[in-house]
Amino acid sequence: MDDTDQPPEVPFGIDPAASRRIFLGLVALVVGTALAYSFLKPAAGPPAAAIAHDPLLVRGREVFLERCVSCHGPQGRGDGPIARGLSGPPPGDLTDGLWKHGDRPEQVEAVIAGGVPDAQMPAWGGTLGPEGVRAVAAYVYFLDGREVPPDLRQRE
Repeated sequence: MDDTDQPPEVPFGIDPAASRRIFLGLVALVVGTALAYSFLKPAAGPPAAAIAHDPLLVRGREVFLERCVSCHGPQGRGDGPIARGLSGPPPGDLTDGLWKHGDRPEQVEAVIAGGVPDAQMPAWGGTLGPEGVRAVAAYVYFLDGREVPPDLRQRE
């Protein structure tokens, strides 16, 4: 028997075919989980009557429910499903009137667009764009029971 009759040496004892099957199985698991989540997550329901006819606040609510609710919670109280597991300062309660980064429209938009250093608040400006940031900023005012500042309305 010569060297050509022996099976090729497998590096590190890993069978390449088995590695491919494991990898494809993991990909299928991730895709299946994502699909199941998208089908099984509860629907947000219609917007409150107070904002149903206000396109800026309806858009802000959509963005908030897509991007912010996991940390800030559905009513903006900082009690979202992942809030307790975050390191650093807890997510802000947007309903208490005490916004530590400022309550002027440009300050609120800056926090949403640029995030908060040393906290788990990510920068959303690149994802949402200026109009998305403005809409969610307006919705944050609504959550706190405040009038939407004219500065945010004038850009409509």
